[in-house]
Amino acid sequence: MTTFTHITCEQLNAERDQWTLVDIRDRQSFELAHVEGAIAIDNDNVAQFLSETSNEQPVAVMCYHGISSQQAAAFLNQQGLQNVATVDGGFEYWRQHFAVTTEK
Repeated sequence: MTTFTHITCEQLNAERDQWTLVDIRDRQSFELAHVEGAIAIDNDNVAQFLSETSNEQPVAVMCYHGISSQQAAAFLNQQGLQNVATVDGGFEYWRQHFAVTTEK
């Protein structure tokens, strides 16, 4: 059975050091702004991410609004990650309430 949990942006912000945050938005959006410490994941590097991540490591998945991340979280769980959460509200909620990193 595929399972993942939900985490609020507030909870993720409070527990940032406990989670690996993956951002599944398109690369251009990620480069414009993202949560500090987030890892950009796409079809090209997901296998590498999975091979480098412990199955027990808590992983939070962020997309634009918290919808697409649910499918990605289910996929990561199917691949063996045991503690996967989708970030409710996604990046759009995060950027309205918390700091983001921008790259020039």
